[in-house]
Amino acid sequence: MSTMRAHEHQPVADQSPNLRQIVDSSPALLHTAQPDGYLDFFNQTWLDFAGEPLEKLLGWGWTSCIHPDDVEIFVQRMKESFAKRVAFQEISRVRRADGQYRRMLHLKVPLRDSNGKIVRWHGSSIDIEEQKRAEDHLRDIRIKLARASRIATVAELSASIAHELNQPLTSIFANAQAAKRWLTAASPNMTEVNAAIERVLRDVRAADKTMQHIRALFKQEPFDKREANIADIMREAVRFIHEDPKKREVPIELRFDDPLPAISVDMIQIQQLFINLLSNAIEALDGSPVPPLVKFAAAATDRNELIVQVIDNGPGVVDPERIFDAFVTTKDKGMGIGLAVSRSIVEAHGGRLWAENNPDGGARFSVALPLSPANKDRIEA
Repeated sequence: MSTMRAHEHQPVADQSPNLRQIVDSSPALLHTAQPDGYLDFFNQTWLDFAGEPLEKLLGWGWTSCIHPDDVEIFVQRMKESFAKRVAFQEISRVRRADGQYRRMLHLKVPLRDSNGKIVRWHGSSIDIEEQKRAEDHLRDIRIKLARASRIATVAELSASIAHELNQPLTSIFANAQAAKRWLTAASPNMTEVNAAIERVLRDVRAADKTMQHIRALFKQEPFDKREANIADIMREAVRFIHEDPKKREVPIELRFDDPLPAISVDMIQIQQLFINLLSNAIEALDGSPVPPLVKFAAAATDRNELIVQVIDNGPGVVDPERIFDAFVTTKDKGMGIGLAVSRSIVEAHGGRLWAENNPDGGARFSVALPLSPANKDRIEA
C-alpha cells in the first residue's frame, strides 16, 4: 500500500466478518498498533468520527486529528509508554469530521505472548466531552461559591473595619472639640491645645495605618488575566443576578455590539464587578414609582476601549464621585465598600469606572476597559 512508510509495517490482517462487524459497530473508537507503536488498524467508528480514510490515519498519520496544542505532549507520553512497555492513558482533544474538537480518553494496553513479549497494542478512544463539560460546570459552581465566600468575607471585613475605625474617629472628634474649647476660652491654654492636637494626630495616624492595611489586603488579590468574551461574562452575570429570588423580577435589558472585541481580564473579578453594579442598580429601584428597568450595554470605542454600562431608571445618585469612597453608602445596612472595591478592580485592569445621572432620570455606571493589542491594531486598521 502506497501509504506504508516501511515494508515491515503492514495493516492488520482482516478479521472474520462477524468479528469485524462487532468491532466496527462498537461506540468506542478502536485501534491496534504494532509492537513499536505503529498504528495499523482503525475501526469504522474511528474513521467516521475523523472523517478521514484509513490510509491517512495509518502509522502516525492519526496525529493530524489531535489538537495542535495537545499533539506534542501526547505523542511524547505515548512513546514513553511504548518504550517502558506499560499501558498508556491520556486525554487529548480530537478533531471530529465537522471540525469540532472533542475531549477523548485514550487507552492502550499491550497484548503479550506466552513469553511476555509484546506482540500488539490494543487501544480505544472514548468521547468524554460531555463528562468534562459537566466537570467544568461543577468547577464554575465552586468558583461562584468561592466568590460568594469572598463577598461574605468582605462583609465581615467591613464590620471589622467599622469597629477598628470607630475608636480613633471618636477620639479625634473629642480631642478636636477639646482643642476648640481651649482656644476659645477667656484665657486660651495653648499647652492643652497642643496636647489635644497631638492626640488628634496620633489617632489620625492610627486610622491611616488601618486603612493602609485594608488597602494592602485588597491589592494582594491575585489577577489571572486572559483574553475573554465580555458578552459571555455579561450574560453569566445576568444569569447569576436572576438566581436571586429578590432580584429576578427586575428586567435586565442586554445590549451589545456583535461581535465584541476580546479583552484581557480576570474573568472572575470582572464578573464580580458586573454583579455588584447590577445588584446596586436593582437595589436602587426598590420602591420606585415607575416600572423598574436595568440596561446592561457594551460597545467598543475609537479610543481603543470597551465601554460597559449599567443604566437604571431609579432616583439617581446625589454625588457621582464621592460614592466611590470607602464607607460612603445610601443603604440603611450598607457599609459603603462595594463601589470602592469595584473601582479598585477596574483600575487594576488599567481601566476607569465612573457614575453619572441620566438626563431623563436614573443613574449610569460606566466601565472603560482597554482592548488587547491585537484588537487595537484591528480597529485602527
